[in-house]
Amino acid sequence: MLNSNISFFKCCSRLFFFILILIYLASFTTTHAHAQSITLVDFGSTASGNSFGLTGWNQLLKSNKMVYTSAGPGGLVLGSSFSEYSDFMGVKGNNRQFAVGERIVVTWYNNSNEVIRFTSRISFDDPDQPEGGSVTGRWLTMRSFDDYRETFCTIQPYSSCKTAFNIEAAGVHKTTGNHSLVNINLHIEWEQHQYKAYLICDKIELMNDADITPPAKVTGLTASPLSSSKIRLDWNPGSDNVGVVEYLIYLNGKVEGYSRTTSYTAVLLEPAQEYRFTVTALDHVRNESQHSDPVLVSTNKFSARDNLIHPAGFSYLGAFRLPESMSYGGEAIAYNPDGDGGQSGNGAADGYPGSVFITNLNQQEHGFVAEMTIPAPVIAPAKNLDALNESGFIQQPANIRPSNVNNWPYVDVWRTGLAYVSDGAKLYSSWGFHYQVGGEKTASLSFCDANNLKASSKRGAWFIGKKNEPPIDAMLNDYLFTVPQAWADANLAGKTMITGRARDGGLSGLGPTLYAVAPVHSGTPPSAGTELPLTTLLQYGSVEGTDNYNYPNSIDGYKHSDSWRDAKWLSVQNQSAVMIIGNHALGDNWYGYHGERMLHDWVIADIPYPDFWETDPDGKGWRAHHSIPMAILFDPADLANVANGTVDSWSPQPYAAVRFDESTFWGNAMEITSACFDPINQVLYITEFNAPSDGRLLIHVWKVNAVTTSVSGQDVAPGEFRLLQNFPNPFNPATHISYTLPHAGRVMLKIFNLNGQEIVTLVDGIQPAGAHAVAWDGRDAHGQKVCSGIYLYQLQAGAFAGSKKMLLIE
Repeated sequence: MLNSNISFFKCCSRLFFFILILIYLASFTTTHAHAQSITLVDFGSTASGNSFGLTGWNQLLKSNKMVYTSAGPGGLVLGSSFSEYSDFMGVKGNNRQFAVGERIVVTWYNNSNEVIRFTSRISFDDPDQPEGGSVTGRWLTMRSFDDYRETFCTIQPYSSCKTAFNIEAAGVHKTTGNHSLVNINLHIEWEQHQYKAYLICDKIELMNDADITPPAKVTGLTASPLSSSKIRLDWNPGSDNVGVVEYLIYLNGKVEGYSRTTSYTAVLLEPAQEYRFTVTALDHVRNESQHSDPVLVSTNKFSARDNLIHPAGFSYLGAFRLPESMSYGGEAIAYNPDGDGGQSGNGAADGYPGSVFITNLNQQEHGFVAEMTIPAPVIAPAKNLDALNESGFIQQPANIRPSNVNNWPYVDVWRTGLAYVSDGAKLYSSWGFHYQVGGEKTASLSFCDANNLKASSKRGAWFIGKKNEPPIDAMLNDYLFTVPQAWADANLAGKTMITGRARDGGLSGLGPTLYAVAPVHSGTPPSAGTELPLTTLLQYGSVEGTDNYNYPNSIDGYKHSDSWRDAKWLSVQNQSAVMIIGNHALGDNWYGYHGERMLHDWVIADIPYPDFWETDPDGKGWRAHHSIPMAILFDPADLANVANGTVDSWSPQPYAAVRFDESTFWGNAMEITSACFDPINQVLYITEFNAPSDGRLLIHVWKVNAVTTSVSGQDVAPGEFRLLQNFPNPFNPATHISYTLPHAGRVMLKIFNLNGQEIVTLVDGIQPAGAHAVAWDGRDAHGQKVCSGIYLYQLQAGAFAGSKKMLLIE
């Protein structure tokens, strides 16, 4: 019995010892079963207190400016020479293979009573300081340990935080392979180097728990058409070993949208079109899941009033090219119905009468304007440039800027608008420059004799509005066009000249702008620098206070990287629209580089600065996942309501969009920059900047046709219009609004707040006769829950328009 007890005790002891080993091993694990943390170097309060944890790695790297301190956990801090590169600290050892899944983590302590925002650099080949040392190597920017999407860490007083760097297998931060050192340099933005006296480097660790696991496939994707241009998507929350933080929405295989919630509304779609959507989930490291199962859904049929241009009316005719000497131009273009012999002269023999005024090389000493013929467009096989007809010069490029614009000290990239006025054959021009980003305002509107660009007097330039008041230059001078005199008399007190702009980054507001002024060429023009009274037609909300995701009072689908480049009034028979063309950004938006979706902050600390020529030939700027050439159409009546003061300037939204066939364009960027319209023959001309062909300019041509599909001339006043069930209700958690129609007709049902701001459109299209009940889940057009309060629900049906109040208690 004694031997049995002894054996039992030995077994228990072995089991207990095995359990202790498991507990000990578990102390090295984090979120992964085999995650480990190895201390490369733990800096002590003195040199003798340093400890190392990786076999063969025990050679200290330390700037002679660094000193030991016992503050906080103890470690190294910069003791003198508080400059960008004077500090470094790290460890060196035997050659070691670094692999994907590993990461370097540095712990810092803030020994001050101030909050400090900082990051750090890491090098695997430079044993001393980043610049000015004996060795020149690569230094890469570390990121936040808590959220790897962020570069900078915010460290509280007398607290610790960590920076991290994942070992990468590709791209500008490729770090897999053999390395024999890890060196760290502290980086504080805006050259606030004095804070280096307080940030203590505690330790440098090697971990094998970098998140390389993508989220699970998104499930439960559903789609519902909201109108002829909007589709709402909903899906189940994604799952991930660390956590899903964002989603990408794909349309027909390309990134369309970006969301941080489980819903998204796709906008600026074309009517009666079927679309295929999928959704992917992303985690903090931007590991991306597989695509969800697709959904197929169609937008509603187009049902706007008959006097609006239908997006189906655009018919592509082909393109022609400009001479090589006009390469890198095309910033502005204007149609001249009287040029090249007018509508019945020699230039009309090919069916394309008139001429165009267009700018040449878009540089400080150029931006001149030429008059060119309009050859017949060609749909060229294989996009052979030589197969296109080439435009010829009627007037060679000439500087048409007045002296007070020519005297500007420096212009990097011109922003220019052109508009031809038949009365007196005047060519109006507006002038600005791209990188003017502050509150500056210059005199910018001018005109000259269209028949003699070189020798005529250049009148102006004049201020659009008050010289010391908005709109500022970032809101002006990229668009210039005229509207019909009768419409201007009825709504703008005769102001027929329209200018505006959409400056990326929100510097013009959250969308394009439009302002009207009166032409001044009749009689004696005012002196240069005169302020011309303006009327606002379109001005979206301010970028101030936005967070690069939520954009109140913005154009539908707004992104900082949108490039709305020109605007024109279109008229076909009894139909009209104000068209704005450009490249609409899709997906997320960020300031930086396309390559690896890198924010500028993510690379600003890199040394040497990365060369992005292969992936980002245009350098840094506002970027998005994807961008498409597009025209958006505004209802002139909506703009008139702004001019008349009956709605806010950010209220109008495009009633339709034309997504141009991407195969039409020749360059990879599909960059369209300016447009003009021939109202006599209903022909639209749009320039494409074609970088792959050495900046050669192409002009694409569309015929705009009248298309009638809407129901009109019928009284569809509802027999009933009421709140059927208010939100919330445990059995029916939505607001239900009911109405009945005597027969089919176009209906618009919208929700507004008490400030008159539109929250969401619930119905927009032809509805059948009978009773209808529409549910609203309390979300705005961006899928965000709205706050409790009083709201208006407004119904428009035929000649009927009514609004009622409702109380929403969330």
